[in-house]
Amino acid sequence: MKPSKRLLVVLVLAAMTHASYAIASRAKAVNVTNNTSYTMGEFYASASDSSSWNTNNNLLAGQTIAPGQTITIIISDGLATCHYDLMAVLYGSAQHAYQYRVNACRNGSWTLQ
Repeated sequence: MKPSKRLLVVLVLAAMTHASYAIASRAKAVNVTNNTSYTMGEFYASASDSSSWNTNNNLLAGQTIAPGQTITIIISDGLATCHYDLMAVLYGSAQHAYQYRVNACRNGSWTLQ
């Protein structure tokens, strides 16, 4: 390969690596409003292309979301993805609520009814 083509390949690879890092490090957030009559005690986000829920990381970290309250939840998982499936656990109702394919890179939102 000629030196100029080699340089072009290196620059393209560097740009692709930088773009992936920028997406992964970008602040990802979801605004969640609890319009139910139950307190939300757990909140999970899994990449939409994942085949299972990641329930190892409760993003509320000991907090709760009371009925009528809105909170911004930061997703800092290091993944180069923007679309997440969300799961909330509502105390007192023994129920889970789900919202699919929320764009967390564009400050997605979810209102639980």
